[in-house]
Amino acid sequence: MIRLRLTLLLIAGVLVACTGNDDRPTRLMDGSAPGALSVKLQHVAEADVVLTSFKVTDFADIVPDSPIAECYRGSSNPLSGPIVERVGVISSSVTSRTKDGRGIDGCDDTAGPLEEDRRWCGGAYGQLFEGRLRDPRLNIGCLTENDEMVGFVWVQPGERARYISVEQPEYIEVYEVANDLPVRVATRNGVEVEGSRASFDLFEHDQNGQLLRRYRLKAVVAG
Repeated sequence: MIRLRLTLLLIAGVLVACTGNDDRPTRLMDGSAPGALSVKLQHVAEADVVLTSFKVTDFADIVPDSPIAECYRGSSNPLSGPIVERVGVISSSVTSRTKDGRGIDGCDDTAGPLEEDRRWCGGAYGQLFEGRLRDPRLNIGCLTENDEMVGFVWVQPGERARYISVEQPEYIEVYEVANDLPVRVATRNGVEVEGSRASFDLFEHDQNGQLLRRYRLKAVVAG
């Protein structure tokens, strides 16, 4: 397995996210409209927020030939428990634990071109240590419709975190924590082909919208 080096740069003090503008997307990748966030996220402009969607499916309820089934077909890591499907503005993903509880497995997708008519443009496997993920498992093999490179990582949320947000060029993309699984997020910011790396500017908020921390996650693909 490719190992990744992770650097967390904690940003001290209260920092305000980008101000509202007219470039906030009105549709997610599947064509659906973003839902309404039930809380106000501290130090994040409401006009910039785009709430991603998620769905939880039990492993036993996977429909044959569905996108989830295609993701895990032929996997050498038997799965168990719930599978979390996520849809963002430029991305979608699925994540599940392995049956032995020692890892997580999943797939990534964007609206860009796919090789050999595959359903997903990438995937990842991460090892768990005492139930937590140490390695974000960076994938930079997916493209947008405009051929922009997209970076995917898993974020291991803090104990109190309910929302994980990613700062995109024109908006703040918000993901809800689900089923105590790491959250697969995507970005168009800071993706570097040369050096095989990506940077993610992240926020974590609790269930009441209180800011817990803001930080930059730097993931580098290393041989």
